[in-house]
Amino acid sequence: MDQDKLQSLRCAGALLAGSAVLAAVLMHYHPHGDDTSGMIRGVHGGLLALIVVQPAVLFLVARGLGWSLFTALAFAFFLFGTMGAVLAGAINGFVVPAVWGYPEGQIGPGVTQLAWELNQAFATLGAIAAGLGIALFGAALWQSGWRITAVLGLLAGAIPAALLIAGVIDMHFYGALWTYVTQLSWLTWLGVALYRAAGISSPSSP
Repeated sequence: MDQDKLQSLRCAGALLAGSAVLAAVLMHYHPHGDDTSGMIRGVHGGLLALIVVQPAVLFLVARGLGWSLFTALAFAFFLFGTMGAVLAGAINGFVVPAVWGYPEGQIGPGVTQLAWELNQAFATLGAIAAGLGIALFGAALWQSGWRITAVLGLLAGAIPAALLIAGVIDMHFYGALWTYVTQLSWLTWLGVALYRAAGISSPSSP
């Protein structure tokens, strides 16, 4: 990335790092089934608001790296992954609490199980896609000389995706927490790297 493009990403980098850190903090307070509907909606709503920031910033990163089939695929996979996370969060954060509000016996128990299976499908496919997108961004950053950020991206993206595909982990609470925090940690690193690099008069290689 040249210096003009880096300068335009200074604020975007800060926004990316901030949204990723706040999302990881909210993950710590991820509600369980015995929490109130208000808390469940609040935490999931906050998470959804934060994660939609990330593909917007990565769009700018892809543009800064130069659009090619490679960077376009990286952004497309990450965007698809974000959509999966949004759908999964909407189901557990808003649909399920709404179902709980119906009188007992009015909605069959199978509906809640269906909602859970949909949540897991969207969360798993989304996490895999986002991981592939992060890995592809890592490869693109390697080509631009951002070697440390690139290697960390390849690891943070590919390892969780591979473990999910192999069935070693799933997107139940602890597997989801580890997967998301791993991905969010890299997004935080990238955001800080962009912010710092934009403040240096000559191009750097974070």
